[in-house]
Amino acid sequence: MTGNIKKNVIKNVIKKAVINDVAKLAGVSKTTVSRYLSGKYDMLTAETRKHIKHAIKKLDYHPNKMAQGLKGNHSNLIGMVVADITNPFATSILRGAEDICKKNNYSMMVCNTDNNPAKERDYIFMLQSHRIDGLIITTTGHNNKFLYQLAADHTPVVLVDRKVPELEFDTVATDNDRGTTDAITFLINQGYKNIGFFTEPIEDISPRYERTNAFRDILSKQDNMDINGDVYEIDLYKDEQVELKLNMYLESSKKANRAIFAANGVIMLKLITLLQQKGLKIPDDVAVAGFDNLDWAQAVGGGITTIAQPTYEIGSIAMQRVLKRIEGDDSSPQKIELLPKLIIRGSTPLKK
Repeated sequence: MTGNIKKNVIKNVIKKAVINDVAKLAGVSKTTVSRYLSGKYDMLTAETRKHIKHAIKKLDYHPNKMAQGLKGNHSNLIGMVVADITNPFATSILRGAEDICKKNNYSMMVCNTDNNPAKERDYIFMLQSHRIDGLIITTTGHNNKFLYQLAADHTPVVLVDRKVPELEFDTVATDNDRGTTDAITFLINQGYKNIGFFTEPIEDISPRYERTNAFRDILSKQDNMDINGDVYEIDLYKDEQVELKLNMYLESSKKANRAIFAANGVIMLKLITLLQQKGLKIPDDVAVAGFDNLDWAQAVGGGITTIAQPTYEIGSIAMQRVLKRIEGDDSSPQKIELLPKLIIRGSTPLKK
């Protein structure tokens, strides 16, 4: 009985088609099929292409991409390392990169570091072991020598969002100075005199220090001495600290023409939630504005004034740069800054 079952199982196993099967059914050589799979159609007649296409469909043949990559010294795999995949900013960049990747018949391997340098280092090593053809990374800035090693091994590296001056790689990011300047200038023109700027710990992370520096620069140029502005660095993982810093701002501003500016969308949501818990109304008690035009920003009251970053475009342009480098572009590294857009909503009405 056992023997019969075994024979039946073996008999009913469907053999996976290989390239030789396609060649035999199409009546061509294995080399000709390989040319077809590589897209070298100019070397094949229309009739040959038709036969191969028919054979592939009939046999349900799926080429082994990894094997093809090894033969051509390419894996057709792009690594993407993000700092925080739970942040909608990162997922939008990922979508932009993925769409370009797919259009060009590449695959992506995505890694999330949680802003942890050790995890970032491990992922760089892992991606290197998978023989990636290129890397897009939102770096912590603590593993520069390993990124240079990738580049030395002829693996193109493109930085997104975070700039590292000492790394001579293509970089694609938002013009943070322009976005912050537009938003803070708008708040001042609206009549807000007590502006609290909330950011995650600045450290050496370029978007944070660029936005903070722009904020301080604008305030330093104001002739109106009645305008006050302070920077509050907060750790989003420490709820008590966030509330403490918010209370510090609320107490120092004395309820007069108050406006909170959040340096990213995650901070903005955290602060709005705390304001609601305290029974404070937006914009009656405090106005709110900040970076990242997330979907929910339109649903809070009359909407939250935001700076919309071209996140999808950042991702797609970064992937285009990687692919250009893979194709042999050896021009000087490009520093690409995309313009953000100030979207004005009901959270920042005119003060009289």
